[in-house]
Amino acid sequence: MKPTQILTAAALSLAATGAAQAEGWTVTDFSSIADLETCMNYAETTFNTYRTRFGSDGFTGRSNWTVGGYDLRGEVVDGLFICADEAGLIAPFLVVYNYDDDSDARETIADRLGDIWDEVVAGNGVPGGAAPAPAGGGKP
Repeated sequence: MKPTQILTAAALSLAATGAAQAEGWTVTDFSSIADLETCMNYAETTFNTYRTRFGSDGFTGRSNWTVGGYDLRGEVVDGLFICADEAGLIAPFLVVYNYDDDSDARETIADRLGDIWDEVVAGNGVPGGAAPAPAGGGKP
């Protein structure tokens, strides 16, 4: 099974049972987003911003309704944004998982990702609400 499928299955079962946290997992719900593409773009921007701010290597993978951020702390912490459709609104949530026993690090990463997500949403897709860089490398 692919990592995205494993994380998705685990996240859905955690969400279905109402568990906000379980051993090795942190699940965070966010306010609804109007459409799937916006949710997916915000999730990808969140992972990219996290990597830029905290010097994290790794990669981002996308499916039809999930965005995974892998290797957020070495190879032991991964995250998955799930953009679930609930009655016509997209209900995003984030699952962060660690393979080691450092729950504090996982919680810190989940908190940072949540804060960045909030910035991206408040900035209509731009972290911190900063103006996007001009296209083509021109001067502002």
